[in-house]
Amino acid sequence: MLSKDKIIQAAIEVFSENGYHRASMDEIAARAQVAKGTLYYNFPGKSQLFKTVVKQGIEEIMQQTEAELNSSLPMKEKMERVIGHHLNLFLESRHFSHIVFNEISNGIEQDVLDELKEMKRTYISFLAGMIKEGQCEENLCRDVDPNLAAASIVGTLESTCNYYLSHQDMYSREDLERFAFTMITQGLFISLD
Repeated sequence: MLSKDKIIQAAIEVFSENGYHRASMDEIAARAQVAKGTLYYNFPGKSQLFKTVVKQGIEEIMQQTEAELNSSLPMKEKMERVIGHHLNLFLESRHFSHIVFNEISNGIEQDVLDELKEMKRTYISFLAGMIKEGQCEENLCRDVDPNLAAASIVGTLESTCNYYLSHQDMYSREDLERFAFTMITQGLFISLD
């Protein structure tokens, strides 16, 4: 694994465990097993490292979503896959989830926060594009504002994942996927037949 990748993985863990403010670059370097000089060469400061951590996760979801938007799959399958990608990102990386759910607005520098908010807006635009497509395809999607619908989908998925992560003993992963798909598609699609 490259030093930069090791640093990012260590940063995800340290930010998740300690929070943004208590996380130290020294601890991240030690966890990544790299010299402090290597850490600072790759990331001049903690805020840049934090931004990179969150940005990578959001970009991963956006790339997967864009691939689904450009596929020729039926709308129902596209939505199932988008929901699945979102759940995978948050459920397979508990540390990343903790950062997104608890640290993003926790006193992060304004320029970093603005850039992360812009990334989220871009992701919502991707989803809104898929919803618009569904509205044009034989009236598959309800006549709702695509941007509001996309923001609602993201909010529903994030809230559901956050709740699930602290109640895993009560629900299976399949329960979660079925619930998220039902909640989102029942409100969005006119008919699933």
